[in-house]
Amino acid sequence: MTQEQYILAAQPNPLHHRAASVCGAQVYPAVGIYGWRKRCLYFFILLLLVTMIVNLALTIWILKVMNFTPVRPECERPRIVLWRFF
Repeated sequence: MTQEQYILAAQPNPLHHRAASVCGAQVYPAVGIYGWRKRCLYFFILLLLVTMIVNLALTIWILKVMNFTPVRPECERPRIVLWRFF
């Protein structure tokens, strides 16, 4: 929005006040994010979403490549021999 549009938007509109008094409704100011701020916010959310998806994909890929399993096979378990430490 240009500066003129902000100035015009900030000025009270007599039509809204007249219509509100006729209908008995309250007039609330417009609340929201507009323009470049909205685009930056959407871009930031999209960037976070893409980062999360890539992070999850790389984590799953690393787990598959490294062959992580919850239980080790019997042949790969280390044997604890106490007499080697003494």
